[in-house]
Amino acid sequence: MKITYYVLASLIILSCTLVIPNIVAQQSQSDKKTYTIGTYLLNIGKIDLQNGAYDLDFYIWIKSDDANFIETKPKIEFMNGKATIEPITIEKNYYEVRVKGIFQKNMDFRNYPFEKIFLTVEIEGLEDMKSLEFVPDLEESGVDDLVNIPGWNLKSTNSDVSIHKYSDGSEFSRYVYSLEIERFHLSSFLKTMLPVIIITTIAMLAFWMSPTNFTARIGLGASTLLAAVAAHLNAANQLPPIGYLTLFDKIMIIAYALFLNNLLSMVIQMRLIDHKREEDAIKINAKMRKSMPIICVLIFLALLVV
Repeated sequence: MKITYYVLASLIILSCTLVIPNIVAQQSQSDKKTYTIGTYLLNIGKIDLQNGAYDLDFYIWIKSDDANFIETKPKIEFMNGKATIEPITIEKNYYEVRVKGIFQKNMDFRNYPFEKIFLTVEIEGLEDMKSLEFVPDLEESGVDDLVNIPGWNLKSTNSDVSIHKYSDGSEFSRYVYSLEIERFHLSSFLKTMLPVIIITTIAMLAFWMSPTNFTARIGLGASTLLAAVAAHLNAANQLPPIGYLTLFDKIMIIAYALFLNNLLSMVIQMRLIDHKREEDAIKINAKMRKSMPIICVLIFLALLVV
């Protein structure tokens, strides 16, 4: 009899160890909420490149069969900015608000002045992945036709959900709405690249002047060099302090190398003419002029690895 009781007790304990975890798991699954989030962009305001900040105005809505938004509003937080929220529609399973705020994002200027920038809105719930999960509403999310960004072209939008893990090991579902914008290539070239190309071309005309015209050649080289430096500084002032070279910086390095070659050629020719060696000065001028394409190619190849 005692053996029978022991066997029955063992079976009961075993069944409890197998059934109870499943019950707990099912309960935790049933307690987990799913929010379907969508975004509709209304306006993009000022884009501050210096601080990586931008103004956005948009609608955002949340759908869920696991919540009653009339009793409890969804607890969400904007992770990359501050915003004011104006309720539009609050129903049992539907919650919609209008959001106006200033958001921030690290921007990549490596291809300046032809760079592409991603503006994002990042949202997390106050509950971790075990209790709350986001799902993007891809069908209804979009951009208003009247959205216009002066100086920029809106390329595309995207809604995605990722898992953000914190240092304590907790994981949160994060909804990310991103906008890809880029500068207009033609206007960027005309405003930024073309002036530098014209200035550098004017400076290089000194190679086709007589080596004896010292005053005119030095004046031409010095004045155009100052103009190129001013153009470079003006472009750099539009960007934040960055620790890498932009495309425009690399082009300016090539231009500075050409200016150096030009001025160095003038100095050598001046010394030769002072020693009554005008023919040698003419040969040096021709050699330094022909070396310009080689200088451009060598520096360009060197900058490819930077």
